Amino acid sequence: MPLPERQPFATGGTFGSLILVALISVLLLPQQGLIAGDFGFNVIDVEAVPGEPFAMSVEGDWTANIGGFQLSLQLPFGLPVDDLGISVDNTLVGELDPDFLQVNIDMAAGELIYAVLFDALPPFDGTVMPPVGFPLAVAEITGTVPQGTPDQDLLINPVDGLGSPPINNIFVVGVDSIPAENLSGGYIQVREPPVEQVFIRGDVNLDALVDIADIIFHLNYTFLDGPTPLCLDAGDANDDGVSDISDSIFLMYYLFLDGQQPWPPFHMPGTDYTPDGIGCEQGL
Repeated sequence: MPLPERQPFATGGTFGSLILVALISVLLLPQQGLIAGDFGFNVIDVEAVPGEPFAMSVEGDWTANIGGFQLSLQLPFGLPVDDLGISVDNTLVGELDPDFLQVNIDMAAGELIYAVLFDALPPFDGTVMPPVGFPLAVAEITGTVPQGTPDQDLLINPVDGLGSPPINNIFVVGVDSIPAENLSGGYIQVREPPVEQVFIRGDVNLDALVDIADIIFHLNYTFLDGPTPLCLDAGDANDDGVSDISDSIFLMYYLFLDGQQPWPPFHMPGTDYTPDGIGCEQGL
């Protein structure tokens, strides 16, 4: 007896259409109990020294198992950063070895788009990252500010709708895209490191000599309302962390009574080897 011919599944009829609509409705149903306000991205401020690489952390916060995320970051126009990049290196996300990583950086448009999916390739083992109850680093922005860049603050800001087609900041939960509504930008704080001042201990008037003029300058400052030394560390001849009458006496003994010489730096300009509460606003 011949077998009946197999009929292809059709969705053109009323019953097939109902099944298709039902399946789509289930797939597009939002995850119950999820609140978009519980999801967010926060870019963390970082200090960048011109000529040296920096690493800027992007933190995420979520309340359900996520299968990935998408970042849409607005960059300042003319961002003075070389080799700008973003990755999941040095994060727990990177430890999951995501199947899909897509970066699109458009410096001219001021846009950085980053998409991450943990389980996008066979055998589809359902890799997810559970919530941890606190913000967690999910990505790292890296680059180098060129030498000579002046001090400034450069805002990296999560903004929805960048790119073409428009990209939003989202988390992937099951088959749903959950908006990241808590968005906070961070600054690349470009700062030249302070120049450490050098001085000769006992050279109170900063003429590169240690002589009686320094004793007079110190006494005027201490007792006669004279000008404050620009480098108090230089006036701390005995290196006790205080600039006072004892330093004038110390210098008198050294210069006229064969007393002990001031502590380093002495003879040649240098920096203070001992930490104390006084500093050197301007040295030699």
